[in-house]
Amino acid sequence: MTAGLSALPIITVVALLVGAGVVAETGIELPKLGIQNLVGTIVLHVIFGIVGPFATALIVIARSTSGLAVEIGNMRVSGELDTIEMLGVNLSYLIITPNIIGIIVSTIALTFYFGIIAMAGGFAMALMGLSMPVATLVRMIEMNIRLSDLLLPLLEGLFYGLIISSVSVYHGLRVKRSAREVPKETRLALVSALALSTVALSLYLIFSSLA
Repeated sequence: MTAGLSALPIITVVALLVGAGVVAETGIELPKLGIQNLVGTIVLHVIFGIVGPFATALIVIARSTSGLAVEIGNMRVSGELDTIEMLGVNLSYLIITPNIIGIIVSTIALTFYFGIIAMAGGFAMALMGLSMPVATLVRMIEMNIRLSDLLLPLLEGLFYGLIISSVSVYHGLRVKRSAREVPKETRLALVSALALSTVALSLYLIFSSLA
């Protein structure tokens, strides 16, 4: 949870910029094409369904993956994990499960936070006259928002959080006895989490376009 709180500043900045950019582009360009009625749908889908969850996942990967892998790896090198196991304590209950749940919960919460702040950035652009009028934007969003727009970031945050936490724990536990293995496994954790999250996004985009 501490990792999630520490990520708030960077997520706030990124979300404001993303929201401002998305609303500015859709609010200006779509009316030129005569499809201004799609502004609300596109803004909601891009912010809550695509960019928001993935950008949040990238930030969580950058801030939490290496830290968790290093922490568990160092515990293995120092013999802490062996001591815990000798005491008859299951590592799954003490180390693995709490970290996985913590990252999943943080990722879901940060995903929703990203979406809210991004929408605030978009409304700010409208208020400054750099997009369509704010009243029109609000009306477009009210007309097009659905329950799935709120459930989607929940499911994506859950899935990304599961990928990030599982990969981090796995590579941390792969460290054996040498301290030199810690940076190696940390790099592998970062690359694996990024690659799997990108694959997950690609699969979502492919299947959602076919639906």
